[in-house]
Amino acid sequence: MSYRPVLVTRILVALMLCCTPMTISAEAAKLTLEQRKELASIKKNLGKVAVLIRQKKYDEAKELTDTEEGKLNQLAQDAMLTETDPVLVSTKRVIALRRKVLEKVMGGGGGNKGAANQGVSFETQIAPILNDKCVNCHGGQRASANLKLDTFAGMRQGGRSGILLIRGNPNISLLARKLVAPGNQRMPRNGAALEPAQIQLIARWIAEGARFDGEKETDPIGASTKKKKAPVKVVMATGDEKVSFMEDVAPWMLDFCMRCHSGNNPASGFSVVTFEDILRGGDTGEVIVPGKPDDSRLWHLVGLQDPIKMPQGQALLKRKYAQDLKTWITEGAKFDGKDAKGALRAMVPTEDEKRMAELATLSPEKFADLRRETLEPTWKRAVSNEKAEMLETDDFMFYGNVSADRLKQISGWAQTQVDALRKLFNEKQKPLWKGKLAVFVFKDRFGYSEFNQTIEDRRVDPATTWHSKVTPTYLDAYLVLQDVGDEAAADSPGLQTNLTAGLTNAAIQRGAGDVPMWASRGLGVLLAANGASNQNYFESLRQQALEATPKVTRPEELVAEGTFSPSETTAVGFTLVEFLVNTGGAPKMGLLLKELKSGTTAQAAIQKVYGTNLRALATAYARTLRPGKVKN
Repeated sequence: MSYRPVLVTRILVALMLCCTPMTISAEAAKLTLEQRKELASIKKNLGKVAVLIRQKKYDEAKELTDTEEGKLNQLAQDAMLTETDPVLVSTKRVIALRRKVLEKVMGGGGGNKGAANQGVSFETQIAPILNDKCVNCHGGQRASANLKLDTFAGMRQGGRSGILLIRGNPNISLLARKLVAPGNQRMPRNGAALEPAQIQLIARWIAEGARFDGEKETDPIGASTKKKKAPVKVVMATGDEKVSFMEDVAPWMLDFCMRCHSGNNPASGFSVVTFEDILRGGDTGEVIVPGKPDDSRLWHLVGLQDPIKMPQGQALLKRKYAQDLKTWITEGAKFDGKDAKGALRAMVPTEDEKRMAELATLSPEKFADLRRETLEPTWKRAVSNEKAEMLETDDFMFYGNVSADRLKQISGWAQTQVDALRKLFNEKQKPLWKGKLAVFVFKDRFGYSEFNQTIEDRRVDPATTWHSKVTPTYLDAYLVLQDVGDEAAADSPGLQTNLTAGLTNAAIQRGAGDVPMWASRGLGVLLAANGASNQNYFESLRQQALEATPKVTRPEELVAEGTFSPSETTAVGFTLVEFLVNTGGAPKMGLLLKELKSGTTAQAAIQKVYGTNLRALATAYARTLRPGKVKN
């Protein structure tokens, strides 16, 4: 197997030019012959729906519409069709027209109410499960992975991992698969798994066509089964009050109460999402009686009962918080915000947001002081008995238990790479990372493992010898290295190569937006490969990628987080980025990184930048991994 590396300078210069977003025409999404046949079949069957409606066979028409929409969603996912693709838009328009007619002849909810008794009800059976288990992380207040499950419209749209529901087929529907996935891929993450009966119910609902039997798809799920909210009287503050609701009460109430008292199924029916929700109360009625704290149930729960009942399962509120609540109620429970119907979370900054605002005002010198203060405490948490040397430069703070000469050598390598990174990102500022980048260097495996366990709270893959972390606020900005020596081998490229890859990865992580690990680590390793004289390690990565890729059973798994182990992710990322650069050139790789940073899913970003669907790209990539294939 031979290898001709892409020159680092070519990559750097080309990526510098990628400042103008690329637009791809809708015609770029090419359908295979089989996909065109499938699309023709969908359109033909939608024509049959109109016939069934004329024959007043409404249930059959509804079922056929659901089936064909499921087929269209699957086709769109496989072919990576964008939402604006004319083929998809025109077909969805036909489906919408059919549903509008069905809604008129069958009643509200697109005819779904008429079909509700034929199987599992979404509103009465599925929505309560989702509200209880999923909406806290995937709702209006928080949308992990860009997925919102608080409305049926959000479920239909899906999230970062793709389309959630494939009507009629729970085996390939992401919603059902995530409920039974292994390890940390299972949902709810960090929570108890759903009961088998609940999982089976959701699977049966999908198999029956994932019917929606509510009023509107944009309503909160389960809304059609709940009573209409009674109006409440909101009295605005005059400014003469001793306690401000927005400044003194709302912040702790959101921090302590939001987790249990939010979403579409809040505990005891009491929600703290809006000010009106708080005044409205819960299942037992009002919890606040303006002017009368002793008659207010909330004050009893927070300040009077022995033991204090709320917040449940948490440390007691500070005495000041409880006293502020009592005073606020005594003064009439008045509102001093902008919108009593609006989400309080959007109006009241969190502690993290306050911290971000505070950090944003720090000068580079003050931020560097803050970073300097964290070095020793962080080190001692990991290896308390190991003394560390320190070396500081314009861009870095090196801290490790290697010799002073070794730190100086590492510093020289880092300076060469950071100069290249400034060209890569077209930046002249110093330092490249606000507050400088901390570089922790451990002389052996023990120290590196201890850092991962105590600071990162994880067990690291034995093949992993470096990692970086840069948060959007730069409060955390560090690279951690195990000194593996300078001699390159099949299982290690040497410390300098790891440093080059790690610094590149840390540079990509700067600012808002996440880049998948395969892309960030892959580009770092690729740049390191171009500067390495010994290619044995990189050839071993190609072999590892060849052995890992059979795990991929569907194209989207190639670029999904969690498909591969950390070491496999490095191998697959390196070879995939190498393939993308060799195939489309460095400019397109730069555009891809920009799309990923902006929040575009990997599948959609590849479709937009490379003008091809993920299945075709994955097939072409896999061919380059075959033994004997020349790397260009």
